Parts: sequence; C-alpha cells; structure tokens
Amino acid sequence: MERTIRYFVATAVIALAAAPASAQVYPERLASSARHSREAYQRRDRGDNNRAESVDKFSRTVRIGSDGTLDVSNIAGDITVSRGSGSEARIDVVRTARGRDDADAKEQLSLTRVDINEGNGRAEVRERYPDRSGSSNRRNWSVTTDVTITAPEGTHLILKSVSGSLKVTGITGDVSMETVSGDVQVSSGGRVTTAKSISGNVQVSDTKFDGSLDASSISGDVRLQRVSARRVSIGSVSGNVKLEDVQSDRVDAHTTSGNANFDGALAKNGRYELKSFSGEVRLALSGNTGFELEASSFSGDVHSDFPISSHGSSDDRRRRRSLSGTYGDGSAVVNVSTFSGSVVISKR
Repeated sequence: MERTIRYFVATAVIALAAAPASAQVYPERLASSARHSREAYQRRDRGDNNRAESVDKFSRTVRIGSDGTLDVSNIAGDITVSRGSGSEARIDVVRTARGRDDADAKEQLSLTRVDINEGNGRAEVRERYPDRSGSSNRRNWSVTTDVTITAPEGTHLILKSVSGSLKVTGITGDVSMETVSGDVQVSSGGRVTTAKSISGNVQVSDTKFDGSLDASSISGDVRLQRVSARRVSIGSVSGNVKLEDVQSDRVDAHTTSGNANFDGALAKNGRYELKSFSGEVRLALSGNTGFELEASSFSGDVHSDFPISSHGSSDDRRRRRSLSGTYGDGSAVVNVSTFSGSVVISKR
C-alpha cells in the first residue's frame, strides 16, 4: 500500500516538474496524463461481473491528547475529519468489497485489513493488502475504505489517499492533505500547510493562521475563501485559481489553462503575483492601499479602473497590451500577466 501511494506521488511530482517547460505549450497533456493514470488504476478491479458486495464496519477510540497527531492513508475511499473535544479521537471505518459473487467479495475483506496503531500522542491508520509473495496470488482488488474521524480541535493531521476525497472541518492544528483522484476541502481550520489534488478541486475556507499555505491541483480548480495567512501559494495546470477575501502579505497564484482571480484588499508592503498562460487575470480590489503595478498580456487587453501614474506602458492604436505604473503611495507590489487572455483591474 505504501509503495502504491509512493508511485502515484512520484507520478505527480514528475508531472509538476515538467510543467514550466512543457505545460505552456501543451497544458492539456499533463492533465490528460494524470487523468488516464488515475482511471487506469481505478479500472484495475472493476468489471461487469463485480456485482456482489460485502461490508465490514468497526470503530476505535485512540488517546492522542489535545494536540496529538493523526496520520491516515488509504488507497480507495474518502477520509473525513471533524472537530471533537477532550483528548481522544474516534475512528469509524467502513470497508466495502465488490466481487464476482459473495464468496469473492468476502475473500477480499478477509485478505485485506485496516491497522490502527497508537502511542506517544500519535495514531496511524493504514489500509493493508497482502504481499504478492505471500499465500494469495490475487491480482485484482475492489475494496473501498471510508474513514470518518472525530478528533480534538488541536490535532495535527496528515491525510493521504490515492482514489478518494479528503474533508476536514474545525481542526486548528497543522493540516496536510494530499490525494491523487478526489476533492480536497478544509474549512474553519488553522494551520493548513498543504492541500493538494492531482485530479480534483481544492477548496480552503474560513481559515486563519500565521504561516504559509500551499494549495494546488493538476486537473481541477483551486479556491480560497476568507483565508488569512502570511504567505499563500496556489496553482493549477488545468483549472481556475480564485482568491476571495484573502489576507496575506505574499500571494503567488498561477494557472496554465484557466483564469486567475483575486477579490479583496491588498496589504501595505504586500507582494501579489498572478499569472495565467491561457486565461484571464482579474483583480477586484477593495480598500485604499496604493500599489506599484506591472501588468501585461501578449494577445489580450490590459484595463485598470484605477488611475495609474504610468511610467512605461506600451500601447497600439487598437489596444493596450501592458501597463506599468503607480497608484497612490505604491506601497504594495502587483505583478499580473497572461499570454492568451485579458488583464482587468477593477474596484470592488
């Protein structure tokens, strides 16, 4: 199981590493490659004959303390964590196997298992499959493991899934969430250090902390709402990136095939960089913070509702393709660009 997760994570890393060079010309190839790999994995154990179903349920309570660590990973299935109280976490596991007949479905459940280990303020949840060198020569598996957890508010979370969505609500400890195929959603949280999906949407909302937030997807939208963090980095290869009411001193938002939007106020002395290769870049700004602007588009228009004291714009008779200058005291720095699309800077 660990080898399987490492394989898909490695595939994602290779795709992301290739993005700056190749995605600018063929952005759809990265998303397509990730999608086909994921779909091929999901088809590994599905067929018209897999109609019988067997279900196994169990619960476990672990004592991790008010700020302990929960490390959860599985191959197929959703992981959901919500805020509880006290010093214990309750873990509910539902395992569903599908097979050619009842005997086949039950055999899959008997050969696989979920291990839960705890100690020293830490608990680990792992889905286990038998080693191929063991007594079982089965090659195809169709087992879905859904994990639902109620944990203390200050719990530190590490969540990973190959095929499944991740959802966290009300946890203020460090939160790291990664999935290959599925959505990632976190709300009313604290230190969301990582929220990533290869094929799925990522959403972070109502979260405030003094740290860095990294949210990304290869094939999916990334959206932040009512988030406050010292530094924010979000990106997508094939999808939109959107920041709404985000308070941060440093924002880096980029997409290859999609739109990039920022809706909110700038911080004095803040730095904001929004880039798209094939899409629009839009900023709807509130407040009175001045900014230094660098805006450009290769094949689109650049428009600003703010009076910019220009020092180096390049226009032709039909359209403005770049704008460089200062609004107000110029305390913030705004750098926005797109290759194929327009840049619009408006008042909120």
